[in-house]
Amino acid sequence: MSTGKQESSKLPSAVNGSVVPSSEFIRIRVITSDSSNEVHFRLKPDVAFARMKTTYCKKLGHSNKDELRFVYDGIRIADNDTPKSLDMMDGDVVEIYQERTGGGM
Repeated sequence: MSTGKQESSKLPSAVNGSVVPSSEFIRIRVITSDSSNEVHFRLKPDVAFARMKTTYCKKLGHSNKDELRFVYDGIRIADNDTPKSLDMMDGDVVEIYQERTGGGM
């Protein structure tokens, strides 16, 4: 006799929140520092952020991804970082800051 409940043995076990298998996507929210613009991305956990940075810049009309600083949890995101290497979870936020140069007195 069936109880109507399905076993969840096919789901990955959770460690430090929700674990996402590398074959699935996670959603990342990318917002400007003043919260005036928000873009959502679906990324595979093992794909480097360089691709997302380039796509973001094209969407918003920036000619070079080096004009912007991408920050997650207070840490600048390098091009070769991945969501997995930064322990990111579904729904995490990446903040964007305008890169500043010069400023000497």
